[in-house]
Amino acid sequence: MQARQTNRLPCPRPLIAALAAFASCGAWAEDPNPFYIGVTQSLTRDSNVNRLSEGVVDPQGRSDIYSSTGLVGGFNQPFGRQNFRGTADIRYNLYKNHDDLNNTSYGLNAGWDWNTVYNLSGGINVSASQSLAQLNGNNVVSTTSRNLVNTQQIAANAGWGGTGLLSIRGGYTHSRVRFSDQTTGSRDSSGDTGSIGGYYNFSPDVSAGVALRLTRTDEALSGSSDGRNIDLLVNWRSTAQTGVNARLSFTRQSNAGGGSQDFSGLTGSLGATYAPTGKLAFSLSYNRDAGSNGTFFNAPVSTGTTTTVTPLLFENSSVSDSVALGATYSATAKINVTAGYQYRKSRIVNSTAAGSVSLGGGSYDDKLQTASLGATWAIARPWQLSCNLSHEKRDASSVAARTYTANVVNCAAQFTFR
Repeated sequence: MQARQTNRLPCPRPLIAALAAFASCGAWAEDPNPFYIGVTQSLTRDSNVNRLSEGVVDPQGRSDIYSSTGLVGGFNQPFGRQNFRGTADIRYNLYKNHDDLNNTSYGLNAGWDWNTVYNLSGGINVSASQSLAQLNGNNVVSTTSRNLVNTQQIAANAGWGGTGLLSIRGGYTHSRVRFSDQTTGSRDSSGDTGSIGGYYNFSPDVSAGVALRLTRTDEALSGSSDGRNIDLLVNWRSTAQTGVNARLSFTRQSNAGGGSQDFSGLTGSLGATYAPTGKLAFSLSYNRDAGSNGTFFNAPVSTGTTTTVTPLLFENSSVSDSVALGATYSATAKINVTAGYQYRKSRIVNSTAAGSVSLGGGSYDDKLQTASLGATWAIARPWQLSCNLSHEKRDASSVAARTYTANVVNCAAQFTFR
């Protein structure tokens, strides 16, 4: 009688083969695929690389094509009532004409989630990244120089109550942003946020709570900004794909830079998801935040083979409103199509100076719009192709040097060993 074969692969000795079989090797045998590692390659054409306004001449040309070649990896491993996870990517970005912008970018993220007796739970998350700063119009002056941004963040949270009738949750986050070029209005910053709140579960689908949230931002030039918020929170989740969460905050913010930058009033957020069918899903979000606290951390977010960067508003933004709409359509089991639109309006209070650049007197509205359309094709389990088209428009009519448009086309391929 022939011996029965098992699906477990032996761990090969050659390094390349070991990477391919990483997920099958002994120490993590309880989960067949806790690890992944892969390579990614993308090509991007940007019609306005340095986000210059009309009429500003770039000696190297306004548009350019650049290549990003990288390694990606990660793991997600449960261990009893705990879970350990992490992701990492490193990319070399090579420009055809603007070779002074060539750079190495990376992103690291690791976390530990835990829960134990007496309905206690929590987690810790740390991250670090480096990338070419995408200021998306928040720069004070037009520039063609390279500006790298380094970010670090550590966040911790803990709670009691779980899914019981009452629960208490608290959290703390510390983040830092460092720029290589301080002459363009981008400035080193650090921020701290702490919160604690109580929550009541009306039903398995509906919960509400109230929380106290304190924020502090320290900026290299204009000093500190302190915020005090009382948050009213509501969450309704009908299914995993359909739900609404909302926050209404009574906010008071004081700035060392001057009384004209202080803010007192209502802020908040609203997020909603809706999936009418198994193939189609919609999303809506709205945020209103005071000063730089709302979008302080310039954190890259990777989705598939693309990376986007949340912009950092400089300190003299009194209040900002943003809305985002999104749609996802699963055309087939392997092809997904996405569409999105984002609009951000910031009220700029020009009562200080940024370095040697005067921001002027008076105030104005700074508007940024972005529309995108993309598709992803999972050719096979390890292979994925994606393409994305986006249009970006900034309107700051009172400051003509900060008004521009840009069109970006990106296509990428990724191969992953699991």
